[in-house]
Amino acid sequence: MPNANTLYANVFVDALVAAGLKRVCVLPGSRHTPLILAFARHRGAIDISSHLDERSAAFFALGLATATNEAVALVCTSGSAAANFFPAIIEARQSRVPLLVLSADRPPELRQSGANQTIDQVKLYGGAAAWFVEAPLPEADPPALALRNLRTLAARAMHKTVGGVVHINLPFRKPFEPGDDDAEVMIIERGEATRFLREKRPAAPALDDLARGENWGERGIIYFGHGSSRTAAEARVLTRWAARLSRISGYPILAEYTSNMRNVARSADDPYEPLGAYESYLSADACEFKSIEVLIRFGTPPLSRAMGDLVVGADLKHHIYCSRDGEWADDSHGITDLVHFDPLSAAPMPYADDPSVTVDTAFCDRIHRAEKMAWHVIDNEVQTGDYFDGAAVYDVADLMPPDGLIFAGNSLPVRQLDQFGKPSDGPILAFANRGASGIDGNISSALGIGAAYRGRPLAAIVGDITFYHDMNGLLAIRRCGVPVTIVLLNNAGGGIFHRLPIHRFEPAFSDYFITAHGLDFSHAARLYGLKYRRADDRGAFRRAFSEAVAGSGSTLIEVRTDALHDLRRRERIMARIRAEVEEMDSKD
Repeated sequence: MPNANTLYANVFVDALVAAGLKRVCVLPGSRHTPLILAFARHRGAIDISSHLDERSAAFFALGLATATNEAVALVCTSGSAAANFFPAIIEARQSRVPLLVLSADRPPELRQSGANQTIDQVKLYGGAAAWFVEAPLPEADPPALALRNLRTLAARAMHKTVGGVVHINLPFRKPFEPGDDDAEVMIIERGEATRFLREKRPAAPALDDLARGENWGERGIIYFGHGSSRTAAEARVLTRWAARLSRISGYPILAEYTSNMRNVARSADDPYEPLGAYESYLSADACEFKSIEVLIRFGTPPLSRAMGDLVVGADLKHHIYCSRDGEWADDSHGITDLVHFDPLSAAPMPYADDPSVTVDTAFCDRIHRAEKMAWHVIDNEVQTGDYFDGAAVYDVADLMPPDGLIFAGNSLPVRQLDQFGKPSDGPILAFANRGASGIDGNISSALGIGAAYRGRPLAAIVGDITFYHDMNGLLAIRRCGVPVTIVLLNNAGGGIFHRLPIHRFEPAFSDYFITAHGLDFSHAARLYGLKYRRADDRGAFRRAFSEAVAGSGSTLIEVRTDALHDLRRRERIMARIRAEVEEMDSKD
């Protein structure tokens, strides 16, 4: 008689693969042996990556799922292994990223018994999991209904990942390894248990109705926040749609760098002009940017403080939020209309010119002139002034190949990329963990994204504390074959706290908020087999980065900066931009 564990695991995994699972991340252990061997039968048909650390593996899977917008499975043994997935699970829940967690567990008789490596894994992730199921205990001679239940469970789990994280807890009794009689259950069942037909939501017409008519004559902005498009296909569709909407409405397009709507291929038919320097000029006192009456917004709430203040401070008649999953994303609670919007449904949007509507082009022209002036100042400051962290990020965006991938770490790098990453013809894809915005697992997430887009140059911009948090993740560079260029902005810890009021409270600020560490990161590069370059001036950095992204290996480029110097450089640049924009506005 076949091993009950082998039978159950094979039936379940076969159904997962038949339902569309393409990628799985596995870890060492014993209790989950039946699952590992079941997946190994599909080697070649699915991508199986092996990891040593559960926390890093989970963030690697998060990166894979983020880049592909498809479910990735995580498989672990019993005990605290699954608990180490939790930080990435939280990020996946907040970012609506599809993950399938398969945790092996002790059988019922060993729970609550003091047995080693036994914890309560039932609903381990609480509300962070969109769906939890305790799988049945394997039987040696199960009825047909039990096997059908396993197959439909797998199909339902894959379908449920559309809503976020799914956790299936699978108990196993010893022995875990296949027996001599298991040959009859080794044949792979490729038939799909259940098909779930997802209806395309015709959101574009609904948005068309909201954004036409008398609204066209009002001042407005189209804003793409983080995650507005997740794939190149979505970006292509949204670009054509937004360009047309902008031309008909007269609304300028503002795009966060990680919206993937700032660096896209342009169409000659309907020119797409995304603006990116708005953090530097939206707060200019003399300008009328807060006079907008319509905001059409996509993605997460604004990363930019200036844009966030605009959303709160403007007297909006219409705040139209386009949500890919129908969930609320507005901490100002000012949304007037929420549209369930599938980005790919925007393709056939047939906006028509309405000769009876007068478009206010003066506002759009003013914001485009402010954008041009801001980049003129930033270009000049980067080329002629002292080098600082924002200039290094500017250079990453400038030197990145058109098909490149950029991952921006929390908490300063993603903001610097948004402020100093100049729009280009791309198409560059940019990513960040902005669901929970933690600094944990950022390197692993970047490598997961690189694994999803093998062959494309990958750069990860991270701070020193973020790098320190996930040095374990560097092992995936070699084990999973993901080359990367890591730009390490080392300001000796906690640079972002200089932007907060706490910086005025000494000595507590220096003692407990500035996390000085004195670490020499060249040792980490050597330990994990990365090339190491130190580049503290612009010439050295541009040479090092250009060589690294054009090469085939992995490089750690460390830029040592001073947090206070960096902050003051940024403030001087912003003050100069605001002054010039205000002078421009006073002449209108």
